[in-house]
Amino acid sequence: MENKIILITGASDGIGKQVALELSVLGAHIIMHGRNKNKTELAADKIREATGGKIDTIIADLSSLGQIREMSKSLHEKYDRLDVLINNAGVQMHTLELSEDGFEISFAINHLAYFLLTSLLIDMIDKSDYRRIVITSSGIHSESIDFDNLQAEKGFNMYSVYTQTKLCNLFFAYHLAELLKNNNISVNSLHPGLVDTNLNPQRTAEIVARALPVTKGSVATMHLTTSPDLENVTGKYFNYDAKEAKSKPISYDKQIQQKLWSLSEEMIGEKFKLI
Repeated sequence: MENKIILITGASDGIGKQVALELSVLGAHIIMHGRNKNKTELAADKIREATGGKIDTIIADLSSLGQIREMSKSLHEKYDRLDVLINNAGVQMHTLELSEDGFEISFAINHLAYFLLTSLLIDMIDKSDYRRIVITSSGIHSESIDFDNLQAEKGFNMYSVYTQTKLCNLFFAYHLAELLKNNNISVNSLHPGLVDTNLNPQRTAEIVARALPVTKGSVATMHLTTSPDLENVTGKYFNYDAKEAKSKPISYDKQIQQKLWSLSEEMIGEKFKLI
């Protein structure tokens, strides 16, 4: 991983921060994304002190399509390529909140941000010889999708809203992998496990007791990012133990994948920029 340029979204805390640390130990050049500048810079400083590695930061609120576009512009100005894009940022909302673009926040950050950012950066990934896209989903992704309730129009429920966005991650990952299969860009997704992070500060004591430490929660992401065995592997889903797994049957439905893709393009106001 020496000198490979790796962007990790949601890297100021939790799994993203742990992955940044572990990749820095391996000699990678890390770009840590965060929403809060002070928190992100502090996390980067700690990793630099621990590893002596090359750590950059970039700040953007991923619920904002405009800020994602500004983030892409900054990355294009500063770097000549991206070797790995790790779409890791995620939220669990307890109340219905809308982004500045009018989307439910969980949907905006957990799905639309992955979709738009990947579209905007895919030309930079194409300039790499390594070419990997890693998408963080969840083992609790939904067994169904309601296109009339993507923005919680029928009422807000944290669990159903979150699990539906995690299913959207898989629709996106599988369809993108298929579209890029002739470009030698791999797209794989993962379930990190129930991990002790700040994703949901209102977790019960029982759930917290069962949660994995972030050192275990980073295993699948690290595997998808670094394993030489995955050089020609794409369109797969991996469990928290880094073993290939099967996601819910609906996630493989190509018609639904295409429907969500087209709808996502409408929402961001542009076509996905395929190579």
